[in-house]
Amino acid sequence: MSKQTLPWADLTGPIYTPRELKPRKPHVIYACWAMVILLLVGGIVTRFKIALIFAALYGLTLLSQKDVAVTERGLEIFYQMKITTNYNFWPWAEINAIVVEDRNHPELIALHFGHGSASKRFFFTRPDTEKILVLAREKHPGVPIRQATDNPRSGGFSRKSKGL
Repeated sequence: MSKQTLPWADLTGPIYTPRELKPRKPHVIYACWAMVILLLVGGIVTRFKIALIFAALYGLTLLSQKDVAVTERGLEIFYQMKITTNYNFWPWAEINAIVVEDRNHPELIALHFGHGSASKRFFFTRPDTEKILVLAREKHPGVPIRQATDNPRSGGFSRKSKGL
């Protein structure tokens, strides 16, 4: 996989990258590659040739890399795969909500970014979270920033209220 430069590499402003809450352990990665080999062998030996396609897709998934950054432009997600790349960019003006979720982790806080009907969750360090929220208020003053424990704006559908 040719390592492409990240779209935000030339920015001069702050760049905040999320952390993994629970990175994959080496034995899990080995088990995944063993599954790819098992699917390949199964596709060759048996009459179920579709296992070869699944092995190829699973192998590509294991080789893919996802890079995420919160910049002065907004939320940027860059996927690098063997066969293609994909760049998702959510500018600050299009982010319609940020939800802060403190899970009592000693170092990390989850931030949920809303964009239309989609939502992405990433874990940032506590100091980075504060700086990201300040940047969000600066770049898009109208964006609602809520705590995960806050009540939603509307009551929505409730089984109790409908008697179900």
